[in-house]
Amino acid sequence: MPEDRSLDEFALGDEDADSDATEAADADSDAAEAADDSASDDGDPDAPSDPNDAADPAAVDPAVATSTWHTDGAACDRCGERVERRWRDEDDFVCADCASW
Repeated sequence: MPEDRSLDEFALGDEDADSDATEAADADSDAAEAADDSASDDGDPDAPSDPNDAADPAAVDPAVATSTWHTDGAACDRCGERVERRWRDEDDFVCADCASW
């Protein structure tokens, strides 16, 4: 049976943690500079400068449920059988037997 070990045995020492943090910050800085360089080199004047401006919210289709679940059950829109779980099939919510898998 393996011997129990303290988590302290796996923790980085203070010097190692500082070194790792500095290396991570340098890597993030390099990646940001590379992204800035590639964004200015693509030459697409219509490209949005802010990723949040990429899509017009009015043009995005809202998410729709693919299934529903009711504790008391609900009638299948096709056969009328009362089931707890129904799946979307086009505009209807149907039982597993009526779903077009």
